[in-house]
Amino acid sequence: MVFKPLHLARQSFFKTFTHGYAQSLVAASQSSSASQNTSFQTVGSNVASLLSRGSLAQQQNAFQSSATSSGASAKVTSQDAGGTESGLAAYYAAWQKHRKTEEKDLHPFQFAKRVGWKAPTTIPDGPARTREASQRPAATGENRRATLTRSQTTTALDQLKASTELNPASTSDELRPSLEQSSGSVAEPLVWSDVVDEDNVPTPKASDSFVSTASLESSSTTASTKPSSVTSSHSYTEHLQVLAETQQYADIPAVFESMLAAGVTPSASAYNALLLAAINLPRGKHLVVSKVLDVYADMLRRHVVPDTSTYAILIELLAARAMDVHAMKHELSIKSARYGSSNSQGFLLKSDETEAQILEEDDALNVAIKLFDTSAAVSSSHIFAPETYRLLISACAETGRIGDMVRAYASLESHGVTAPSAVFPQMINAFASTGDLRSAVECYDVYKALAISNNDGHNSIVRKDEEVYAAVIRAYALCGRIDGGLQFLDKICAHISEEATTTTLRDFVFTQSVYPVWNQNSAHAKVLAHAASHLTPVASAEAFAAVCADAADKNLADTANAAFSSLLQTNHDVDHSEAEMALLAMHLRRGDLDAARLAWESLKQSAPSPSLVEATTSFALAIARNGMTEDAIAEAGAMFARIRDAQPSLAVTDRLDEAIEILASGILSQCIPSGSTSMHLLRMMAQNGRAVTPITEHVLASMGPEQVASLSVDDIKLLAQVEAGFINGAAALDVAHSARFSHVAEIITANGATFELSSSKMIEAALLKTNRPDLLNRWQSLQSPSSSILVPIQFPPSPAYTDPSVNVQEDFDPHAASTDFKGSNFIADELEKPHGSHVRHLQEALFRFRNMRRLGRHPRYATYAKLISAAAKENQLSTAEDVLAMARQDVPLLPHSTTVRNGWILMLDAMVAASLNTGHRDAAARHHHELLSMGAAPSANTFGLYITTLKEGTKTFDEATEAVKIFHQAKTEGVEPTSFLYNALIGKLGKARRIDDTLFYFAEMRAHGIRPTSVTYGTVVNALCRVSDDKFAEQLFEEMESCTNYKPRPAPYNSLMQYFLTTKRDRSKVLAYFERMRANHIQPTMHTYKLLIDTYATLTPVDLSAAAGIIDEIKAKGFRPEAVHYAALIHAKGCVMNDMSAARALFDTVISDSTIKPQPCLYQALFEGYVANHDVASTEPLLPSMREKSVQLTPYIANTLIHGWATAGDIAKARSVYDKLGREGREPSTYEAMTRAWLSASESGEARKVVGEALRRGYPTAVAGRIAELVAPQAEIKMAAAL
Repeated sequence: MVFKPLHLARQSFFKTFTHGYAQSLVAASQSSSASQNTSFQTVGSNVASLLSRGSLAQQQNAFQSSATSSGASAKVTSQDAGGTESGLAAYYAAWQKHRKTEEKDLHPFQFAKRVGWKAPTTIPDGPARTREASQRPAATGENRRATLTRSQTTTALDQLKASTELNPASTSDELRPSLEQSSGSVAEPLVWSDVVDEDNVPTPKASDSFVSTASLESSSTTASTKPSSVTSSHSYTEHLQVLAETQQYADIPAVFESMLAAGVTPSASAYNALLLAAINLPRGKHLVVSKVLDVYADMLRRHVVPDTSTYAILIELLAARAMDVHAMKHELSIKSARYGSSNSQGFLLKSDETEAQILEEDDALNVAIKLFDTSAAVSSSHIFAPETYRLLISACAETGRIGDMVRAYASLESHGVTAPSAVFPQMINAFASTGDLRSAVECYDVYKALAISNNDGHNSIVRKDEEVYAAVIRAYALCGRIDGGLQFLDKICAHISEEATTTTLRDFVFTQSVYPVWNQNSAHAKVLAHAASHLTPVASAEAFAAVCADAADKNLADTANAAFSSLLQTNHDVDHSEAEMALLAMHLRRGDLDAARLAWESLKQSAPSPSLVEATTSFALAIARNGMTEDAIAEAGAMFARIRDAQPSLAVTDRLDEAIEILASGILSQCIPSGSTSMHLLRMMAQNGRAVTPITEHVLASMGPEQVASLSVDDIKLLAQVEAGFINGAAALDVAHSARFSHVAEIITANGATFELSSSKMIEAALLKTNRPDLLNRWQSLQSPSSSILVPIQFPPSPAYTDPSVNVQEDFDPHAASTDFKGSNFIADELEKPHGSHVRHLQEALFRFRNMRRLGRHPRYATYAKLISAAAKENQLSTAEDVLAMARQDVPLLPHSTTVRNGWILMLDAMVAASLNTGHRDAAARHHHELLSMGAAPSANTFGLYITTLKEGTKTFDEATEAVKIFHQAKTEGVEPTSFLYNALIGKLGKARRIDDTLFYFAEMRAHGIRPTSVTYGTVVNALCRVSDDKFAEQLFEEMESCTNYKPRPAPYNSLMQYFLTTKRDRSKVLAYFERMRANHIQPTMHTYKLLIDTYATLTPVDLSAAAGIIDEIKAKGFRPEAVHYAALIHAKGCVMNDMSAARALFDTVISDSTIKPQPCLYQALFEGYVANHDVASTEPLLPSMREKSVQLTPYIANTLIHGWATAGDIAKARSVYDKLGREGREPSTYEAMTRAWLSASESGEARKVVGEALRRGYPTAVAGRIAELVAPQAEIKMAAAL
């Protein structure tokens, strides 16, 4: 056999072969005549191998000048034996020519944006600590591999390639001498003969083998640089380096931004810290590479020369990404072969096809190699750490880039860096894949020398003996020399004294090296026979599973079935899922549904994982085509639920959505589904959390009256929610949806079914759109029966029952033995994570909780309470109830145990709070009663929730009075008030303008030793501003700022700013409080900016340019202006400046901006301008636009229109606006506006009707009195208010 003459590049290592085999490491260290018996030539100090016969000189040129292809301006050309120019040099020459002729064309490709995070300026105070600047090691403690998702593109990579070509050109004259000197110093590689005799190919000699009992971790190689001179950027750079070293990555962007704001040019070390921040800051993994490349491109644009750490960071990231891409391509190729027959496009899921196309365009490794070459061209002092070389060499080896792999290894050895042991198995496999057995054996010889040195204590590499042995034997197998490889293995095993070690080595070598080659050649019978007789049961089971999967993917049914039968007979805990999926797919392709069902039943016993999505979908589609629709939906729904519960993530949910759409489309294309089938499909989508709109529309269209009548109560409720969602989300009312929803609503009201609060509100909104007032009234009476807002507690506290016969220590916890304290901490940490989706954190915590219970364990009492509170935050009261029910099973209440009783008080208190937060006051009362029956009561904070959630009821009432009742009930039940409870009470009293009561409870709070918080002061200040007591408000404000426990908050400042803006109209006061706010380093809120705009735009002297400048300031701070800010400007232009053309132009600009969501405040500001300019008729064309953009008609818009039409003398249109708002949408100001409108039209009778309706709404006395005084004398006002 003739092999390609390719040598491995290395330094100062000599091949030692005896008796025709590659020696093991121990043998080589013991043999004295090894070097005399070698059949190879001695390799020179700089060993470089060749890719193929006839390309010798080209390979030499690649070692010498390949770096110029990445943009170095030193033009180094070289020729091969035939005189032709090398590919890299030709590329460089073409590039230079293009630059000379079309230099201007390069400018559009430069990066136009500088990198910089928008954040508050943070300038280091004084110089940083003086220390010697050290370069960041290229090898970090933790190897981060970039994960590519289907949303990743290669745009950033294309930009980077252009940047790397542009960068070094600016220093061409300086670099050319050093590059030429560097390229000339490379030693010529050893040239082998063109034809190699097969008999002379070295075979590993195993007369002695290396077996080291100790493995040492490899040490990181740190390259240090000289201390930089002290410049203006030294302080910033040192600060950034400290942040990077301490892994405070979140602070790095702000410091870097302040560096740019100060006009300081960042150094390479500063950019390195920013690169690390871009890699490590929490964000979608698919964004990491693009962020890093953006930073690097900005670095080049600012003419900052990258250092070794810069190149190392980029190369490591891109090389790791290239390996991920390679692995993902392999996985997708298996999916295409296995499930592609179900889809003409090659993939079952469209997302997989899209992902495959994106991966084909990925160019990460090319960019990594270009950066590697650029670093070598710029400076020969760029020496990378072993980890950087490992990642780059591994990426080249995995992707078959043999030449680049050899060049990277040659660079490693030329700089005296100890090669990481992990690269040798991959390099051996790469050489073997091209049939180059000679170079593969050379790689083994290099590793052997390193291992011998390790045995002598000369290095601390991490040993990879088994992997290297397996790679060498695999190389022999790929090159058709398996006998020599097995002979090598036998001699290695002969030098191992421990039989267990020998058995493990044989299992590993055959399963990882020999069998894959035999399977690749379809020699499955050979694998089955050999595994059954030579391997341990566990290893043979792995071999049987691999044969089964490979044979099934190749449609070899008999072999696959035989392998699967052998696999089942092993009875060992080996993952069968891959083999079962391949077997299932094969039977489905062959149309053997009975065999497929057997494989499916076996697959159902496997652990659920996202890889089962395609198998489940394929099987469900197959049985659905055979008329078993119900079975298909049931099987798919059950498996999808298991997958979702096992790995609750957005990516899994997306794949399940796609699978459900494919399954539903296949079912609906064959027949009209029955009512139960349709509901099963809807429920499957609902359980996954999303509705696939086309499928849902199709399913609903098949639901006639007969199908609806056959549904269960649960199905009816689900159908009502789905229909309500469509009606509420549609711009125009669909007749079919309206009729179907009305029919379903009639069934629900007739049967008396109830819903959770969120679902009830959604259905109520849909009923409003269908214009069925009869159904709406019946629905409201069913879902919201009349009841007191505060459920009275009629059960006095009673002591808990204790059995005198039980003599148990009170603080003893009988449930402690089964408590999983460590698992409880994991759940608590998961729930308390500040970043990421809270829903996902809850799902992962519940997953841990369920797994804990499956093992017969349970968490702590506090953990149950945290799970209940977390579920309530996501409005999942049913989940909270389930957790409490499981707690009743796991840790039942034992009244005689103080610990258990206290734990249950904690859980029930959390349950009361959860019920209140989700709007279920009846459930809160039920759990409240259970607490009282135990002789306990809810906490003070929970009573505070009773007060803060009062407004969530649908009935209008005096919230302040109810808040006082709740407060006194808490005291009656023995609860010690807290600052939160007082804050809730004071807040309700302040909003009702009951200033005397507000100040009374504020004084009581301080009298009881409860220190007011900044929230308390802010609430009281706001209440004083409502009643225009600015003197006392400012006095309390000063007291608040002087408190030792003061925590700056923007709310009190906003309250005083708004008071002096709207009431006192004092511009200087508004700006003074804003300056005090900034002096205390309080970040202004969006409301603060709105107040500033109003200040400049409405208070004299009017300064619209300053008001518009606030918008620019918001953008400069990295925020997006909201609709309310533009509304303030529109109001100023229309109402203050009386320039309606400018106001309308700004309105149209904002409405057409897709980044700004249309809000009622925009229309309100414009309508107020038209009304102020006596042009209310111009508002009529805008009302349809509000409906099209789903902008709600608010009471404040209605008030403006009512006032405008009344002023214009058209009381009918004012009445029309009043009626459109509806009774539930009206506020006290609406009644006041309509009353004034009727009085202006001399219709006092109609005005009294409006006042009468307002008085029946149960508003507070002060509010009702202000409305009643419009039509009643002073004597009647008190009577009306009392009623």
